[in-house]
Amino acid sequence: MRGSSATRREEGPGATEMSVDAACLLHGALDVRVDADGRARPSRFLPGQLRALASVRAWHPGYYRQLAACTSGIALEFETDASRVTVEVALDEPPRGTRSVIADVRSWGHAPGGPYDGLSAEVDGHRLPLALPDERGRVSWDLDDPEGAPTVGQQRLPGMGEPHRVRVWLPCLTSCLLGRVRADGTYLESVGARADLLVLGDSLAQGYVAHDPGCNWPALLAARRDLDLVNQGVGGQVFQPGTLRGLSGCVRPESIIVELGENYRYEPCQASRVERDVRGFLAELSGAFPAVPIWVLTTLPHLEDRYPTHPASCFAVVDDLIRSACAAHPQMRLVEGSALLDRGPKDLAELLADGSDHPGPAGQKMVAERLGFVMDATADPPETRRARGLEFAEAAGDVAFPLAECLRRGIAEVLFAQRDALVAEVSDGSRLVWARDRALARRALTCLGRPHAGVTCVCGGAALAREIARTLGSAARPCHLVILAGASRPSGPRRDVRVLTPSYADSIRAHYAHVEYLSPGELERALAGGALLGGFEDGRLVGFVGEHPEGSMGMLEVFRGHRRAGWGTQLLLAQAARAHARGWTAWAEVWPDNAASLALMRAVGGEVRPADQLWFVS
Repeated sequence: MRGSSATRREEGPGATEMSVDAACLLHGALDVRVDADGRARPSRFLPGQLRALASVRAWHPGYYRQLAACTSGIALEFETDASRVTVEVALDEPPRGTRSVIADVRSWGHAPGGPYDGLSAEVDGHRLPLALPDERGRVSWDLDDPEGAPTVGQQRLPGMGEPHRVRVWLPCLTSCLLGRVRADGTYLESVGARADLLVLGDSLAQGYVAHDPGCNWPALLAARRDLDLVNQGVGGQVFQPGTLRGLSGCVRPESIIVELGENYRYEPCQASRVERDVRGFLAELSGAFPAVPIWVLTTLPHLEDRYPTHPASCFAVVDDLIRSACAAHPQMRLVEGSALLDRGPKDLAELLADGSDHPGPAGQKMVAERLGFVMDATADPPETRRARGLEFAEAAGDVAFPLAECLRRGIAEVLFAQRDALVAEVSDGSRLVWARDRALARRALTCLGRPHAGVTCVCGGAALAREIARTLGSAARPCHLVILAGASRPSGPRRDVRVLTPSYADSIRAHYAHVEYLSPGELERALAGGALLGGFEDGRLVGFVGEHPEGSMGMLEVFRGHRRAGWGTQLLLAQAARAHARGWTAWAEVWPDNAASLALMRAVGGEVRPADQLWFVS
């Protein structure tokens, strides 16, 4: 820094070089150790964290200790008027875990050649080729635009160069010692610290095998969001409570990403223990950073050919464990990791650098772009997104009624909201979509991934439904939207209609004609929330009507022996009256071939709209 004791002007005849301790320029390092020769060894972990990684609670403590020493995400940042800079650096021998993955890469037909790691420089936002130290332990870069360089035979005087902003990313896959940064200008000043992007993960976060430490997805995301990167990805890591010790007092994250879970597939593991660790880790993280938005990824796609999932692994349930644990913390946003890479067998084979798990350069870029899209879409608190989504849905008019009504009731989370496209998700994992811009809707659904429940309700015409069906690899089926805004209250003799409790779950399953439509746990949640009404004769249940997770009336069933006695009308109108009493509009979805339900809806005053503006994609 200018005027700092760390800056030194080289003496001697004709000397034009200045130098700065590299340690003064570090970003993303949480600890720095200086050896007897004055060289700095930066670390992206605190000492207490390193002890936790190497403790008996770790799955592979020795392995984690080696890979935690790698300098992934650490960078030197400075401004200078120099035309050429040189970094003194000594790279350590790559850890065993690094060497084994690189061996896989070299034998995989779709992977580019090496080198697979080194130092990467960005000058004024432009990336320079990956570099390795020379025999003297130095890496040098020319900073000036070649078109603006002096003509042959002329020499630019110190201080006459253009000002440059430089970022040098240190290696992802090994550790290093740093000496000084040398420059031929008049100043070399450190860049002030920014807020952090904190990434907690495994080898996919550490940067295996991006072929450039500035081109792994955490580094690309940090650059896109103008944040410093604290990358705590460790190859082989899983959810390990206790590894966040002291972190909240040392970093200032604007955003946090959690990418863990893939390594459970390699060895035997019990779901109960994994569940405990996932919940414990995310609870510790939430407690340490209660006001910071946290994006939690489910597992990314992989190929089974080289390293099949262990038959005694609980990997099949890991994503559900992550979803459940994430839902317990309001500041956490779930990201479907399966959507971050194209999953077609040919696509995935070309995107994975090692034929197993680790994205190559194109895959790293895809993950960064799609994850960045999801983070931008879900950055605001859920309440803010819901209000914005409702504004856009109401402005869209009748075609977006189901989405607007769902948001008015507060029963959906808005995942994407722009004036020309909306995506919302309800409690069972199904989604509602409306869009004027089909390309924008396709982009949103590509990045958000398939709905967990496998069902998407599309509010719009046939062209939008076809677009979304192609995007999700599914089929679209038209449906009538029925509005019961003017439905009357039940008439005739007063009947025994009650709110059903969870004790009626078995009876409902035994009589419901379309039990296959119920997602796991949907009936229990509906009963617990008082969403079902039952009709009783002489104290015995004779029929019921419910409400689907998105708020539409449905599940209307009258038991044999009690039909054609007015029970269908009574139950339907009673459920509609409940909605109206809460200030809502009662509505329903009816398949075109369900003539009986359509006739009933019309008989009670429902407005049956044509089956060309509401579709189900599944």
